[in-house]
Amino acid sequence: MKNVFFKLVTTAAAASLVLAALPVSADEEAKEIKVAVAGGFYPITYADDNGEAQGYDVEVFKAVDELLPQYTFTYEITDKETMNVGVQSGTYQVGINSLFKNDARTATYYMPENNVGYTPVGIIHREGEEINSFDDALDQGLKPYLVNASGGIRFVYDDWNANHPDKQIEYTLNTEFSYADLFASIRSGDYDWSADLIPVFNLQDKDTVAGLVISDPVAVVPTYPIVNQSETELGDAINEALGTLKEDGTLSKLSEDVFGYNVFALAEEDETEAETETGTGTEEETAAE
Repeated sequence: MKNVFFKLVTTAAAASLVLAALPVSADEEAKEIKVAVAGGFYPITYADDNGEAQGYDVEVFKAVDELLPQYTFTYEITDKETMNVGVQSGTYQVGINSLFKNDARTATYYMPENNVGYTPVGIIHREGEEINSFDDALDQGLKPYLVNASGGIRFVYDDWNANHPDKQIEYTLNTEFSYADLFASIRSGDYDWSADLIPVFNLQDKDTVAGLVISDPVAVVPTYPIVNQSETELGDAINEALGTLKEDGTLSKLSEDVFGYNVFALAEEDETEAETETGTGTEEETAAE
């Protein structure tokens, strides 16, 4: 069969396709890929005491690197703005920082279909109050804080509203969002609660969030890397590798190691709950539940 195959592959174009699919040989030099890591977001992207990039996203990309012998990834800690500009200009080929997908990002960067992971979302509220779910907040008639117009929490609310037509989260977008005002406004009672990223809340110093707590995860938001738009071959390779790592359980294990729980399992629970509440699950799924 091999002889027949190679006789059929007679054109240079076809031969190049076959060669492109082969692993990089020991004699070939892997292409260096510069990955910008926006630090300060423990435990997802941060610098250790030696200034080396660490965190969940970094560990995922080390696993991606293992699957792509044609590339070798190097990591550089930077700030978020430098990462954004650098990936757009090509100074870096990839940027990682637990990033949501939105229209502005997908218009500027290549963003793979497969996600790196999920960032857990909890409910910020005053100490001593029982607000452990959106149901709790809505059943008590509590007022949510304004929603960052450029952030990802609006999509969490939108997902909830799509699956709960009779119990809507009514929110207002804010183009001048600040965490200082969010914390102060909930503490004072002007607002009662806000969904937000658990890692962000946990990064605050104790004085900043005095009198406030955040619940256990009530939702998760998918997160992605950004890739320079001209690096489509690289982006496709990363996308395929992420799919492989999800399927073989590597991403779930990394999540458990870093967060202490499996964010992929939480995402599946959210999806199952949404299907049950909207009646879109299969008969078998409904019977099993």
